[in-house]
Parts: sequence; C-alpha cells; structure tokens
Amino acid sequence: MRRLSVKKIGLLLLACLLPFSLTGCDFRVMSRREVEEYLEKRYHQEFEVLSSASVTEDYYEDVWRAGLYVVSPKNDPETQFFVFNTVEGESFGAPGFSNRLTDTYSLDIFGKAFEMRAADTEVEYSFDYFYPVRSSSVYYSDLYVNIEPVSSENLETVCEALSQAYADTFEKVQVIPSGVSVMLTYRESAWPDDKSCFIRIGCYELSTKVDTSPEAIEEYILNEVNRYESAHVPAK
Repeated sequence: MRRLSVKKIGLLLLACLLPFSLTGCDFRVMSRREVEEYLEKRYHQEFEVLSSASVTEDYYEDVWRAGLYVVSPKNDPETQFFVFNTVEGESFGAPGFSNRLTDTYSLDIFGKAFEMRAADTEVEYSFDYFYPVRSSSVYYSDLYVNIEPVSSENLETVCEALSQAYADTFEKVQVIPSGVSVMLTYRESAWPDDKSCFIRIGCYELSTKVDTSPEAIEEYILNEVNRYESAHVPAK
C-alpha cells in the first residue's frame, strides 16, 4: 500500500478538523447593541449607535463581512465617530479567522488634543487618513500625524506637544490610541538636501520601546537619528 508523507497526513488532518474548529466561530456582523456593549466595556461610558450599514463590497481583500457604524457618546451627542466590524477569513496570508471591532473614538480625541497642544507652537504638521472603504473619503480607520521638519531646534517642542496630546487622550479614554501613527521627518540644517530620517511612533513603539513622557519620546527619536546616521556614514 502507498504510504502518505507526513506533510500530506498533516494537510488531511487540517482539512478534517477545520470545519469543526470553525463551528464555534461567529461569522455574523455584530448588532447595534453588541457594538454599544463593546464600547462601554472599552471606554467605561455609554454609547449609542446612530446608524449602521454593510460595507463588505467596498472593503479590502480577505474580509468576508464588514459593517460600518456611526456612534455617539450618550453624554455628548454632538460628537460622532466610526466603528468597523470585520469578519475575516485570512490573517497575513495564512488561514485564520477573526471577528473584530475597530473604532476612531480615541483617534479623534488624540487628533483634537494634538491640534490644541501644537496651536501655540511653530510645529508644522498635517493629518492623513486611511480609508478602508474604497467608495468613501469620510469613513477613515487610521490617523497619520505627519510632523515636518523636526530638528534639534524644535525637537523639545515637538516632544512636549506629543506627550501632552497622549496625556490628554489617556485622561479621557484610558487607552493608547492604537490607530494613530506619528510620522516624523528629522533633518538638521547642516545635512545635505537629500538626507532625511523618517521616524514612526505608533502603538507598537509605545508599547515596547517608549513611554509617553517628553524625555522618553525625545530619547527614542534621537536614538533613531543616531542609528540612521551610523548606517549612512560614507565608506572610507
């Protein structure tokens, strides 16, 4: 009798077990009440879903279902933000399953806080957004804060504004705004025109490499600049 290889046996077992492993998976998009309950647990306050819609056809690849919700805090009905519920069948190219929610509540709070803290400074910045819904330029899910130029002349001011914005956000929602990425372009005036160091501070950096104090942010930026300069030393 022909013997099967270990690899083929593994694939057969996976094919047999997959239907059973997915039995307990929730393939449906969450109800309005479930979204409200999730947000209440995350932010420790009450919310109300104002509207909801399916955006599956307009979402990115590997998403089986996608729901969009417009939500408002019950104690602040003038404030509105977005929640996305995605049911995905693939994760980073490997078979998998996830049913997750992402929201822009903390992103909105951070954006407004940074605007306020940078208003009385000469820090130059702009906001960019990631729009997961292809047919819309409104329903964003990620915020990019671009700060340029950054140098030794304004580094302390930039770090102070960022630190205060993080503190303002945490005071209101007690979470790190995971959908926020701060993109800095560092360049000293003595550097050649084509020399710039691009530095990112996102959720990963905040959770593993740097806290949100001005001193820690400045130290992280300078370490990245030193690494950049070391990598670009002209060969002798």
